[in-house]
Amino acid sequence: MSGLIGMQEDAPAPWREDEFLDQYEVPFGSWIDAIVDWVDQDMEDVIGFDLLGIIEYPFSFMFRNFVDGNKGEYFWKITEMGWLSVCILFFAIGTLVRNVKIGLFASGSLFVCGLLGPQYWEETALTLGLVIVAVVMCALIGIPLGILCGRVDSVWEVVRPMLDAMQVVHSFVYMLPVIFFFSLGNEPATIVTMVFAIPPLIRLTNLGIRQVPEDVVEASRAYGAPEWRVLFDVQLPLARQAIMTGLNQTLLLSVSMLGIAALMGAGGLGKLVFQAVTQLSVPKAASAGLALFIVAVVLDRITQPQQTDGKNLASRIVQAWSARRNPEVLLASSQTEEDTETETQNAGKFTPLGSREQLGAVITAAGAAIIVLSTLLTWSEGPGRISAWGRRIDASLTDTANGLSATGGSWFGLIALISAGVILASVAVSFTRPGTTGRFLGPDGSTFAAVIALATTAAFVMLNEPPVQLEEHSLGSGGSIGIAGALIALVGAVIWLFGANYTASTPLRAKISVATIVMAGFCVLWAGLGGYATWSLDARTDSVITAELQAEIDEVRRQADDGEIRAGIAAQQIQNIVNRAKKTEPTLEDGFSSSGPGLAPVIVLLSLGGLVASLGAAGVFGLEEQKRWRYHVLMASAGSGIIAVALAWTISVMRASDAGFTAGPGVLLAIITGTVFIALARSTMVLFRRSKVFASDQADLDAADEPEATDAVLAPA
Repeated sequence: MSGLIGMQEDAPAPWREDEFLDQYEVPFGSWIDAIVDWVDQDMEDVIGFDLLGIIEYPFSFMFRNFVDGNKGEYFWKITEMGWLSVCILFFAIGTLVRNVKIGLFASGSLFVCGLLGPQYWEETALTLGLVIVAVVMCALIGIPLGILCGRVDSVWEVVRPMLDAMQVVHSFVYMLPVIFFFSLGNEPATIVTMVFAIPPLIRLTNLGIRQVPEDVVEASRAYGAPEWRVLFDVQLPLARQAIMTGLNQTLLLSVSMLGIAALMGAGGLGKLVFQAVTQLSVPKAASAGLALFIVAVVLDRITQPQQTDGKNLASRIVQAWSARRNPEVLLASSQTEEDTETETQNAGKFTPLGSREQLGAVITAAGAAIIVLSTLLTWSEGPGRISAWGRRIDASLTDTANGLSATGGSWFGLIALISAGVILASVAVSFTRPGTTGRFLGPDGSTFAAVIALATTAAFVMLNEPPVQLEEHSLGSGGSIGIAGALIALVGAVIWLFGANYTASTPLRAKISVATIVMAGFCVLWAGLGGYATWSLDARTDSVITAELQAEIDEVRRQADDGEIRAGIAAQQIQNIVNRAKKTEPTLEDGFSSSGPGLAPVIVLLSLGGLVASLGAAGVFGLEEQKRWRYHVLMASAGSGIIAVALAWTISVMRASDAGFTAGPGVLLAIITGTVFIALARSTMVLFRRSKVFASDQADLDAADEPEATDAVLAPA
């Protein structure tokens, strides 16, 4: 008996065995499968109308009439619009929604997307359409629903759990039912994007309506305003900040869904990125990733609140993801920033230009006028000094070309001309309305422009001749005159800069910044290493076909002439030989080589100038705030000059070159060097604005200037 009892104690209970669960298995997957089948096949017969078609119709209508040119019916489609037309459109949108600066930024950025090539531009246009459709649908649904939630508590109590579920559940979970119901393509992908991106808009709209002061609402009702006027004249205007923040967060989340949209068969840049990953194609991944980044930045800049302009895209997307469950924190931070900005822009007049500033501004303007004149003079006599690098036929030219011509100064001259225009605009604004316009339309912007003009004109003169025989080539006087004008402008800009009366909104740390010097030294090292990278890549057929390859081609042609192989097969074999040669035998020249463009010394000199300026910016020459700000401007100006030289060479080659000749990756390394210099200086430069004279200070100054009047008033007493 005791043995039986012991055996019963050792035996595990049935409910502790894994097999016990098989008796109570919940067929949840089968239930969902049955629901999906019923919705897809039988629901229309039961309810009497096509609910799925009604849900899909707004998306398909917008794609059919505004995005997808292959199905267009009535309206302009963004995929059918030309590259330049889309740039102009976004300039208008950015200017109307924000300001001219944002409009120019948007159009210029999309212009760069077009330069990547036709394939990338087509997908860029489609990406713009995808994101815009998703955001518009989110706005059409989210804003009214958020308003209803803000005004009716019972609706909010029902909607809030649904929003929590939409934000917690991974997008893959509801992606599958959408695929079952609507198949694959742009419309289903946009539906999933909308479900993922709409919760912040509803939450922030609801919060904005609820945060409107109750006494303001009650006052409007007490004066007899109907509810629709309370909503449109009181609540919505006061909730505008919250609604705009919600729209911006919705857009950021929509952009982050483009990769998942590609998995659902949607087009756009997300598809190219997905293809690049599956094909392990570095060029396609880099180009598509750059275009996608540009599109995201453009849309973000157009929709974001003004007080968050200084934040970069990466930090804002991370912030949007981290605040998906609690987007109210975004509104609280933006309101704090807005209040701070309002307090800093209180009453007061900007100080006028002093005598030293006026002298520097006049000298700078004189130098800019000389630069403008130089671009109209001869920069190249005979063969194109720049264009002959990429276009063989230009080596035999006999004409003269000015600083703006493709066979003359090309983009070296164009960038110098643009810089002169910036200087003249800065001088005009500073004399008429100092401190009231753009942050860099002043001595800092003029210093930037003067360094850029000097760097590009000097780079043109120092540019090596191409490794081909030129027909009686010589430099014109325009480049040298441009250098002289840029030097004059730079001297005047430095005088202006060191006499400018600027103050910081936040005090700088009173200690030497060793990190700034170390990073600037790293930039010099990077510039030197980048100079040894490829600056020109020549994969043209006549450059890569060696004697051995030419012998192979001749042999293939002989076989075709003798009838040993077909002509079509021979042509394909020759093309394969040429393609292999272009990939394995291109002519690569670095930035220091005498047979290359020879622009690396200019980059290194500018980076050394940035290193010297970094010493003053770090506080080695003194910890006085204005002095450090001036050296920060000089350091960033050196970085701008580096970027200008790299871009001038790249775009000039793109402007006039045969297929197969391109600028090399050394250009990218130079741009990175310049960007780091600017990044090191930016956080300090943005703190400084022109000093102000406030009403009380001005009254004291006026009283000090009129002692006789004061005595006359006091005498009778």
